[in-house]
Amino acid sequence: MENELDTLRAQIEQLRDANAQLTDENHRLVSRNLALSEQLDAWHDTRMRVQLLKELMISDRRRMARADLKDDIELLALIEARVEKEKPHLQTGFNTEALAQMLGVTPLRLVRLFRHNTPHHTPEDYIDFRRVISAMEQMRQHPHYSIAAIAQDAGFASVRTFQRRMQQATGLTPVEYRLMFESKAP
Repeated sequence: MENELDTLRAQIEQLRDANAQLTDENHRLVSRNLALSEQLDAWHDTRMRVQLLKELMISDRRRMARADLKDDIELLALIEARVEKEKPHLQTGFNTEALAQMLGVTPLRLVRLFRHNTPHHTPEDYIDFRRVISAMEQMRQHPHYSIAAIAQDAGFASVRTFQRRMQQATGLTPVEYRLMFESKAP
């Protein structure tokens, strides 16, 4: 009977060891599950935040597009007023970036504005058009000035560029325009 008691005690000890191992394994698994649950919660929170940010960005884009439509008319009026008053286009280095800086907008904003709201496809086309108008006024006011001097005074970097832009805008070269204007003089 003593042997049986020893055997039972040994079995009970083995069961206690097995129970302790199972309890340790259970604690490890519960800890792992808690960590995974926390990671899953964090991932879910991140996903929800990303979705919210995405919705806010889409909403902001729509709002900005609507605001841009309202602002386009004001910006075009501001461009005309500032360019007419300050005549920055008469400077050879004046370009899209300089116009954007003058107005406090991005060059991309100007490109989109001109592409969608004006007969000029780009701000550069607009600047060159204003230069052509200035050159035409100078040719009428100062018929004795050379084409090169007029091109330079109007802000063109070269006479050839002036000739090309004038012909694109009016269908006439500067010389043809001058001759047409001179033929109308009394």
